[in-house]
Amino acid sequence: MFDKFTLRNRIFLFSSLLVLLAFTLMWLFVRPQYREAIVNERTTIVSQLQEYSLKRSDQIVRNWLNSVNYMAEEIASDPVETQNIVTKTVNLTPGLMRILISQEGSTESFDLRHSIYDDVNFETLQHDWYASRLDPKISVSWTADTTQSRHFLTALRLIQIGKEVYRIFFFFDANSITNDLTNIPLGGNYVANIVASDGKNIVPTTSFEFPSELIGDASYSNQSTYELGNKNWFVMTSRFETTPFWHVIAVEDSFILEPVRNLVIYSGITATMILITLFVFSWYVSFRVNKPVDQIISDVEHMSTLNFEHRIKPVELPEFDLVQETLESIRLTLLRYQKINVEKIILEEWKNRYMMTYSEDLIAILNGDGTFSFLNNNFQRFLESQSIDPKEDTFEHVLKHKSIKVGKYEQTTHNPDPFTVNINRAEIEHVLNQDKSYFYDFQNLSIVDKDGIEQAALVIMHDMTEDRLNDIKRNDMINIIVHELKNPITGVIGLSQVMLENQNIDAEEQNVLLNEINLSGERMNTLVNRFLEIQKLESGSVTIDMENVDIMNITKNVRSITNPLLSNKHLTTKIETTGKNFKVWGSKDLIFDAIQNLLSNAIKYGDTNREIYIKLEEESESVKVSITDHGYGISLEDQKKVFEKFFRVKSNSKSSKEKGTGLGLAYVREILHRHNGEIELESNEKIGSRFTLIFPKKRAEN
Repeated sequence: MFDKFTLRNRIFLFSSLLVLLAFTLMWLFVRPQYREAIVNERTTIVSQLQEYSLKRSDQIVRNWLNSVNYMAEEIASDPVETQNIVTKTVNLTPGLMRILISQEGSTESFDLRHSIYDDVNFETLQHDWYASRLDPKISVSWTADTTQSRHFLTALRLIQIGKEVYRIFFFFDANSITNDLTNIPLGGNYVANIVASDGKNIVPTTSFEFPSELIGDASYSNQSTYELGNKNWFVMTSRFETTPFWHVIAVEDSFILEPVRNLVIYSGITATMILITLFVFSWYVSFRVNKPVDQIISDVEHMSTLNFEHRIKPVELPEFDLVQETLESIRLTLLRYQKINVEKIILEEWKNRYMMTYSEDLIAILNGDGTFSFLNNNFQRFLESQSIDPKEDTFEHVLKHKSIKVGKYEQTTHNPDPFTVNINRAEIEHVLNQDKSYFYDFQNLSIVDKDGIEQAALVIMHDMTEDRLNDIKRNDMINIIVHELKNPITGVIGLSQVMLENQNIDAEEQNVLLNEINLSGERMNTLVNRFLEIQKLESGSVTIDMENVDIMNITKNVRSITNPLLSNKHLTTKIETTGKNFKVWGSKDLIFDAIQNLLSNAIKYGDTNREIYIKLEEESESVKVSITDHGYGISLEDQKKVFEKFFRVKSNSKSSKEKGTGLGLAYVREILHRHNGEIELESNEKIGSRFTLIFPKKRAEN
């Protein structure tokens, strides 16, 4: 049915669908994003105002509590000057209303008030004491007295003079900071309050009682939502740094989301106007397009009857000039082909072109001046990655590009009369960044006529990146193996030569040399066997006998076997368990090897007189075995490579001195892989290194 629509009707239909789609996308995607942005923006403003007010108030409280500590220390060091110290403190501390000093177990007290607070009644205050964050020796109480329209911050500090303990009460005027925190210039409907750590609201209010679950541990402004009275509120909480109180602000969502409602209204109006505009524009465009299209269709119809004599006439609309020129060029080409009866050539040319277009190799055909006459898809993408325009630049620009490196250049020449074919070969490296490069086998076949003028060229670039990376990995592995074997082989040869050249070596020295030769041989044997074990596990060629295995028994056996190594370094082990069932589906021997490797490393990579902590945890689907060595630790950079074959930790000087093959952790990783398990590493100064093995309890389904 759609095929029967005219171009004008199609434009009208597509315009309507486009507007409808745009409005739908706005409603489904833009509106939620805009809503989120508005919420973030406005709550951020509220949070910034909150943090500013809280920081200023916190500084005042900090000064007060510092004055408490200062005066308490002054009195403790010079009790005789107590009255002078108290008087000076009252006069010099802004906001300090009263100081009351009483002795434990005595009714006598020393009371001094600032003169401007003589009319304040302190006897009605009910205190809830909380430990100060600034100094746990100071207890604080924030009290609202509605009868006097006052807010008090009371601090209590105990001091000892001789054998007597004294309680010092400091009463501060908290009206200004309370007003600053509850009257924030936000606009709209909001409620602010100060909440204690037990959920008590300091400032009495009837509009909103903040529940204790809104209080968190974050020192920065933390946002959450809360529903009260069929209204949603955005709640921002932030704690004091000096006292165990939180500042809480609740803003009604109607105030926050007002711009979102306006967006929907304005979008509806805008969509309607756009729809009307598109209808008018579509009618005009269809009128302008139909006429030249009809003309081109009329001219092309002659080509459908193989009449290539009829010219494709120019059209009035400039946008169709390229179409007209292309069709006219095709007509002239077909006319020429028709005259020389080369229909088969056309077919063969297009077959070749299609095969080159979709080839995985990068293929380009060059004109005699080096410009591009044909590019396949992969070559086109290659040029786009280098920001090279094939219409403007030549192939010479590609070879001279800053990301291209050409090496191993060679040339061969063939002379099929009357042309000369030059075949240039090279290796090209395309450098994307410091960590990634692509490698290509490059061939440039150029055809030169008898006058020495190049007529055309074929460029083929075959991607050799994967082969090159495999060669690099293979060479690196060979170099590592050779390096690891070099020392023990050198030791065997050197010690053997010493024994051969010195026939008079006594039996004791001969035994020492033979022992060293044996150790070198064992090291080579261990390295080769461990490497072969890993290769077998990686290839999957070895059959593993699986059964129900008790990891607790294996762990105890490993600890028992390694007791001599523990004794040599004065180490102890501690096993802690969580749960009762530590059976998993696995290979007893491989699990034993994995745990023994980790425990051996824990013994080796650390100082003497340590405790190695082994923990077994039963979970619903798995069993975890973690070994914490409290040793040297592993740097963050080395943690990324520690499971690679032959990698040795060199960032720590003590670790680098320990002997090892660099294959143990790679072997453990492969064991866990064959058990469908995981291995985790955590390392810091406090714990040294902690390796955790996670074994699934059940057999994996095939």
